[in-house]
Amino acid sequence: MKNSKTTGLSFLVLIIPVITLFSSCVKDQIDESTQQLTPSGETIDDLVVSAFFDWETTEELTVSIEGLPVDVGVSKKLTLLTSEGTEIYGGTHAMHEDFEMTFDLVSGVDEIVMKYGEAVKTAEVNNHIASFNFEVEREVDPLNFDFPELGAE
Repeated sequence: MKNSKTTGLSFLVLIIPVITLFSSCVKDQIDESTQQLTPSGETIDDLVVSAFFDWETTEELTVSIEGLPVDVGVSKKLTLLTSEGTEIYGGTHAMHEDFEMTFDLVSGVDEIVMKYGEAVKTAEVNNHIASFNFEVEREVDPLNFDFPELGAE
């Protein structure tokens, strides 16, 4: 008796959503008045686009990275992102190797961010090219050096 109640309840749980789904789908005819764009009666078919309009929403962008000559092989995760944070490339890269890749990105990208391990660099896009290198600029204050005490016993 208990098993038949469970089976009946399971059947209802499955059949009610199916009936609701099929009964809610009704094909409506498109009302001709909704196709008008302006009060004068223009429709989308009547629109004229300027010959100078740029239809492209993407552009090719090349990212180049100049390798750093090192004696020891260093490979870390390389991630390239747009300034908004959208990842466009991710992979392992050897620091001594040059890198160049062309991407098809949304128009208007003006900066690319390179993350290599913990290092983060940003480059502006000039003539559809963003260039990076692995050199790190360090600020050194020549007046504040810490030396361990020598001969302290």
